Amino acid sequence: MNHDLTSFEIQVIERSREVPVVVDFWASWCGPCLMFSPILEKAVAGAGGAWELVKINTEEHTELSARYQVRSLPTLKLFLNGEEMAESLGALTESQLLRWIERFLPSPFALELEEAEKALLAGESDIARKKVETILKTEPGNEHALFLRVRATFASDPAGVAALVKDFPHDSDYASRANGLRDLAALVSQMPAPEDGELSDKLTCGYEALRRLDFAAACEAFLTVLDKDRHFASDAAAKALKQIFLYLGPRHDISDKYQRRFASLLFS
Repeated sequence: MNHDLTSFEIQVIERSREVPVVVDFWASWCGPCLMFSPILEKAVAGAGGAWELVKINTEEHTELSARYQVRSLPTLKLFLNGEEMAESLGALTESQLLRWIERFLPSPFALELEEAEKALLAGESDIARKKVETILKTEPGNEHALFLRVRATFASDPAGVAALVKDFPHDSDYASRANGLRDLAALVSQMPAPEDGELSDKLTCGYEALRRLDFAAACEAFLTVLDKDRHFASDAAAKALKQIFLYLGPRHDISDKYQRRFASLLFS
């Protein structure tokens, strides 16, 4: 099909407001493009209308190639809600292609995933885990559900997190967060044995808040311990705070609120 900017606007930009559209930028001289084309066409034929494919020959449509900064072939671009959402360079295997696309497809379990998130925030990790396991029976590769399973396990059995993260897709958008939870779980699993006293009680409160992923409450508790005795329980509060900030990243609201206070107490 001959494409110009007007037809591209209709068949890709406007159409993507109704269904995800994958655009394949290719050329007749590109061997990987020709080998990849049957994989693409098989995938879209088996998608049942969940997404659509538009192919752009870069030799014929240099203006479109320049507009979307296509510098290598094949290049895939995924459009959703009128915007370019993702790019993939080079030929993919069928499984790689499907995994890449499925990240951006609306899940039929969106409501269940939202309910699982709410259950976790409410401290109901068992309920969240059951909802997630039900989803994974139908969609075993649902990365959001896989991550929520890690979160639920973190809350109920921190020692079990490492095994789940070991098998987590390394190229998933959730991979870094899953790895962060693994490190937090290791910290919680090594929690010092409780002792009598105010600082021990406060340290325990911090770890309990951490298991609920209530980072604000955890930071408040650990900072209270740090303020009273920075070396209490082998620097447990400082270690916990460092791991929390590493997990959340420097731009997170919690990090922004507590990191300066932490540094002031640590180095005063």
